[in-house]
Amino acid sequence: MTEPDHPLKAHFSGVFHRASQTYDAVGVDFFAPLASALVSRADLAPGDAVLDLGCGRGAALFAAADAVGPNGHAFGVDLAPGMVERTAHDAAARGLGHVRVELGDADHPPVRDGGWDSVVASFVLFFLPDPVATATRVREVLRPGGRFVLSTFDVADERWRGVEARVRPFWPPTDEPSHPATKSHFSSTVGVEELLGDAGYHDVDTVLVEHVNIYRDVQQWLDWTWSAGARVIWERVPEADLVTAQAAACDVVAGLAEPDGTLRERFTVRLHRAVAP
Repeated sequence: MTEPDHPLKAHFSGVFHRASQTYDAVGVDFFAPLASALVSRADLAPGDAVLDLGCGRGAALFAAADAVGPNGHAFGVDLAPGMVERTAHDAAARGLGHVRVELGDADHPPVRDGGWDSVVASFVLFFLPDPVATATRVREVLRPGGRFVLSTFDVADERWRGVEARVRPFWPPTDEPSHPATKSHFSSTVGVEELLGDAGYHDVDTVLVEHVNIYRDVQQWLDWTWSAGARVIWERVPEADLVTAQAAACDVVAGLAEPDGTLRERFTVRLHRAVAP
């Protein structure tokens, strides 16, 4: 399926399409180390076939491609056309003939004869409208014993909570959380593991990793928010208020600077692993 079939997916595919030109390209080292750590949990072997759902600009896809080697197969799908176009170009530029990138919906993972050895979903599942149903469909395309590895966010850096608080008054009234990672199953490790159990997996486990984003100044922080999923906080602000909202947030961020002017934002990330029966 190559067209969003739900308003939530249409919204976020648009957000990431608009972010695709600068996604993972503003000099902040976030996606690559966390994707590498996630892929390592899949226990990929040379010759394996791996599917990357919501591949973005390829951080996990290229790590998986390295792990399976030229005799393996790494297939990335994304609903954002800009992500697909740019990542396919990058794969070709790297000469990775065993990598394929196509427009596709992570909610409806492609089937492979014999099943996939592993499916990877880096910061993806919480963007989908029915995560249990999605995880179930992922299980159905895995081979018996195949691994589903996914990343979600754990507790936020308390020092940075004031940033969103300064922007929130500019948002129109809505019942939706600012980021879907705060919803239901994703508010705790236990919740995600229960989700995976409900989807029919066994041997479900999670490891926590700490990662620190280092921004050289407030402007790089702002650029990074526009280039990644945090873009949603700005796209919810009416255009007439955007300059004021950004200035208010930047005032808070400036107060978090280290003595040398850099900024450090801590992320606690969950790396989940589940095995298909």
